[in-house]
Amino acid sequence: MNRKQLELSESSSDDSDSSGEDEQDFSRAGVSTSREKRNVSWCGVEDTNRPPSPHFPMIRRVVWPPPSTSQPSFRTAYVDPKGNPKLGNRMQLYCKNGDFLGVYPDGRVRGTKDEADPHTFLERKTGGLLPEHVKLQGMLTHLYVAMDKKGRLYAEADAECPRAVFIESFHGSYNNYLSRHYAHLGWYIGLKKSGKFKKGPKTKFGQKAIKFLPRRTRFE
Repeated sequence: MNRKQLELSESSSDDSDSSGEDEQDFSRAGVSTSREKRNVSWCGVEDTNRPPSPHFPMIRRVVWPPPSTSQPSFRTAYVDPKGNPKLGNRMQLYCKNGDFLGVYPDGRVRGTKDEADPHTFLERKTGGLLPEHVKLQGMLTHLYVAMDKKGRLYAEADAECPRAVFIESFHGSYNNYLSRHYAHLGWYIGLKKSGKFKKGPKTKFGQKAIKFLPRRTRFE
């Protein structure tokens, strides 16, 4: 054997020894030396071999006790759509502040403590397709309660005026009258303790000034 063949045999034996040592090191580290192709699933691609995940039904949450409704807003106030046919349309509106709502021939709408004042005799009339849309007409003056763009109450002669229509709602034993024309602003019919009307921007749901008790004893 010549010198060149001896060098080749020694180099091949060194390679085999190094590969054997590498395999032993991989086996000690717990790494597989097999060259099988891995199953790689890319992001956004559904893996068909993956078992389906269980779907749990939606559980409805029950809150108990229910939330208190002792102080509703004007949007949640109860409105009787059918009304009560036993109650007449003629009435007096007594404000919780102590005055009766009156409509006077000089065009003013104000409160008075005189229960016998004929200007406080009102007739409730329909004001639209919905039962709670009403008009309040003075029986003596034949003028309607209306509200202008500044929230002031006045007596209107035109029965078709949209500012004379109010949304009637009930808060306990009292009635509230929200201006339909300015309902988005939350303006109500209201009376001060002095008897003067309260401007719409100053009114708010729940105030005594906007609570009216219908009295029909004079018209039974």
